[in-house]
Amino acid sequence: MSERAFITGIMGQDGSYLNEALLGGGVVTMGSDRTAVFDGRSGTNRQPFDIGNSGQVRAWIAYWQPTQIYHLAAVHGSSEDRTEDAADLFAQSLHVHAVGLAHLLEGIRTEAPEARLVFAASSHVFGAPVESPQDENTSMTPISPYGISKAAGIGICAHYRNQYGVHASSAILYNHESPRRSAGYVTQKIVRAGVAIKRGRQCRLVLGNLDAKVDWAHAADHMRALRLINDVSSPEDFIVASGQLNSVRDFGTYVFDCLGLNFDTYVDEDRTLIRSVEAQADLVGNSKKLRRMTGWEPQFTLEELAHDMVNAELARTVTDNP
Repeated sequence: MSERAFITGIMGQDGSYLNEALLGGGVVTMGSDRTAVFDGRSGTNRQPFDIGNSGQVRAWIAYWQPTQIYHLAAVHGSSEDRTEDAADLFAQSLHVHAVGLAHLLEGIRTEAPEARLVFAASSHVFGAPVESPQDENTSMTPISPYGISKAAGIGICAHYRNQYGVHASSAILYNHESPRRSAGYVTQKIVRAGVAIKRGRQCRLVLGNLDAKVDWAHAADHMRALRLINDVSSPEDFIVASGQLNSVRDFGTYVFDCLGLNFDTYVDEDRTLIRSVEAQADLVGNSKKLRRMTGWEPQFTLEELAHDMVNAELARTVTDNP
């Protein structure tokens, strides 16, 4: 039987890169958004799909018999400001990251026992880390609903592989960006402002802590890691990270240099914009295990990532504003 992959969150940044890579490798793909499941190549054959409906998930797996499942669907941290109801945010996060994951794993256990699953976890499971860099043995101390629910997902994967022999791995992803990143993230905010300043449509950019350091990588590199994790003979947890810390100022400088602008000339720092949850130790990942077991290496430097995002934004804005 040909390889058949099912991707939850296929319409997002990560899902789109993973889908394209899998299709390019000859894998047949299907994917889901919040309400439907559909063909990964054509977008057709849409039918209702709710990750929180165990019967629906199980029936779908029994019918389509995927050999690979990637659970990328997420309630993203950048969207957490949409509600002040902490209980509601926990419910949304656990619904997708934990309950939905358990439904997928139960579907594999009962209907497609040869299938392999990779869960997209997050460096936020470490919250305020007790050590730096973090590896697979670092204690998880999540401090947000997003991190807490992602940590629960890691535990659920471990339970299904230990108790039932399901091939379930967790990929603990550090920050990863691309031209497809939504506007609410600081990298895209910098890129879009830089292009607008270059074209005379904006005068200044105000950011929070310019010295904040982040372990950034390209989303395409991270999705390549997920494919390699799927192929390992024994399912485990893996850190997926560049292992390099760079400041917001570093990234902004690369972006503005690409545009022929001086970052410091146009950017102001306003530390009142810093959210309290951001005042924590550096999150930087040690991905030696992943590299040793799969041969994975990032193909993009941070400067190349910045240039990729700038070039895409320049092309997008020309199309939007002919």
